[in-house]
Amino acid sequence: MIPGNGNDEMKLIYIYHSTPLFIMPFKSITNVLFDTSFLLKDSRDIDEIIKILRRDRISCHISFTVQTELDNLYYFGQITSQQFNRAMARCRKARAGNIENTRNYLEESITKECTISMNIEHGVGAKDVHNDCSILTSSLNNHIDLILSEDFHFTSNYSDNVVNTVCERTCDRFQRLCECDILALNKDTFLAAYKGNMINIDIVKGNKHNIRKNLKRIT
Repeated sequence: MIPGNGNDEMKLIYIYHSTPLFIMPFKSITNVLFDTSFLLKDSRDIDEIIKILRRDRISCHISFTVQTELDNLYYFGQITSQQFNRAMARCRKARAGNIENTRNYLEESITKECTISMNIEHGVGAKDVHNDCSILTSSLNNHIDLILSEDFHFTSNYSDNVVNTVCERTCDRFQRLCECDILALNKDTFLAAYKGNMINIDIVKGNKHNIRKNLKRIT
């Protein structure tokens, strides 16, 4: 069962200061999904972020694809047992369970549109974006507000364009996707923009970059 209030619309809260016409838009965060690269990042910031999320009672999740990536990286010797165990410990500490059960027609449609858009935005083939689109699909289909990732291309303006395109192309078939407001942020942007269950959208925009995907990399 996926937590959520059933409201897919972007929650913008305007905080007015003493100076007229000065408005700061914020997005409310209730559900977060961890990308593989976030869980594997060798940084104390990751553990600090998990503490913040638990403190503020934000629901944390991973997807089947993230779990499979971690398993494959470990079993094929691309990460050490120490790295694997640390990633799993972070999941346990965040109480991040698998958000997926079985895939359905909706998810397959989202993934197809994502693959086409990723090819246009990042100039790579379907094989190179399969896992990226699976993670994005799971997030969109399960009302995730925020994806935390350390893959530069995944948190770039180009991937934001992918989200917008996917939602535009699937809205006529799936009304729940007509309002897409999911964010994909790295740890530094999150720490700069987050405060009290809110993300400052202006700070996010100032930290977005135009980075295209060449090869899958974990930073």
